[in-house]
Amino acid sequence: MNLLRIGSLLLLGFCIAASPSARADDHRDATVETASPTAGPQTVVLAVRRGDTLMSVLLRAGASAADAQEAVAALAKVWNPREMKIDQELTIDLGVTHLEKVQFFAGIERSVAAERGSDGHFTAASMPRVLTRVGTYSVGVIKSSLYQAAIDGGVPLPVFEVMVHAFSYDVDFQREVQPGDRFEILFERITDANGKVVGNGDMLYASMTLSKNALRIYRFAPRGGEPEYFNAQGQSVKKALLRTPVDAVRITSGFGMRLHPILGYTMMHRGVDFGAASGTPIMAAGDGLVEKVEAAHGYGNFVLLRHSTTYETAYAHMSRFAAGMRPGIHVRQGQVIGYVGATGLATGPHLHYEVRVNGTQVNPMSVKFAPGRNLAGTELTAFRAAAATIDREAGLLARPQVAAVSDHSRD
Repeated sequence: MNLLRIGSLLLLGFCIAASPSARADDHRDATVETASPTAGPQTVVLAVRRGDTLMSVLLRAGASAADAQEAVAALAKVWNPREMKIDQELTIDLGVTHLEKVQFFAGIERSVAAERGSDGHFTAASMPRVLTRVGTYSVGVIKSSLYQAAIDGGVPLPVFEVMVHAFSYDVDFQREVQPGDRFEILFERITDANGKVVGNGDMLYASMTLSKNALRIYRFAPRGGEPEYFNAQGQSVKKALLRTPVDAVRITSGFGMRLHPILGYTMMHRGVDFGAASGTPIMAAGDGLVEKVEAAHGYGNFVLLRHSTTYETAYAHMSRFAAGMRPGIHVRQGQVIGYVGATGLATGPHLHYEVRVNGTQVNPMSVKFAPGRNLAGTELTAFRAAAATIDREAGLLARPQVAAVSDHSRD
């Protein structure tokens, strides 16, 4: 599944704190040197603010419009200016009368620069960064929530999201995760030539121990295929359908008989309602064909997907459909198909989700989906060797962390 960021409220009461970098724009450059036309040669470091363009940042630094325009034109030959991001930092060298150089990191793997040459014109270049992937191990015991345990264990949010998604095919995070359960995870941190962490790499291994039942998964790329996560027996954790196609706070209404909150009488509720903030992305539960995209009275904005001759999934009460959604197109598991809303007969924003087997709605939380691919032969042998290597690395890195968590768990 295309991993989407888990929302500000997550399963098990996950609460994501505001990022320290999310500061008011008027304070963003308070500690950064500001250019002065009469200050002589100087270096200015400015961060991109909302609404900025590369041109506007250079002008704010003190470059002339002509110099800024020429530097932008040169950079456009090696980098797409539309890829500039909020908080991205630019180092700008100003001479006595002219802009001399602008340099910044374009992602974590390269830097780009435009520099004035001896002929007075700008030339741009793209330079790869020397990066190293460092294995990092973390272990945590769940007290208030899995999310908080991961934060306490130093697990970066993007890595945490990968772990949750990989286990979500087999784990009901709302019901099965309890205080005292634990996790272990081996992931990569990406460092530069100075040893500074500049990003996160892949999650290589994770385990969750739920009520003494241990689940272990390993990252492995079969020959000619994309990397996937496999359990210890070499079976892909990926299933035909996701159990929860939205990053929801809670189940607000389960499958079965209930008193309808608007109609006022008892009737069969043939799906599961996931409470989530309006605008939360809704994902396709599996690969499939879009059958319906319509306003469907009580369902409100409604999408129906066919995954096979047996399975269909339905999504109701959307605030809006994803761009390009129309009957007849194919979607991939995890692709955004719409956004949570309260259209139709709904008292508040939520996703009404149905799984239909041979045309009959069944409980999405109890249906058993077909298992993923099983590795065999030489692929299984290669997987076992890769898993053994990961186990050894995790074992070497685990000792101090496990000891620390064991001591802390007795507090």
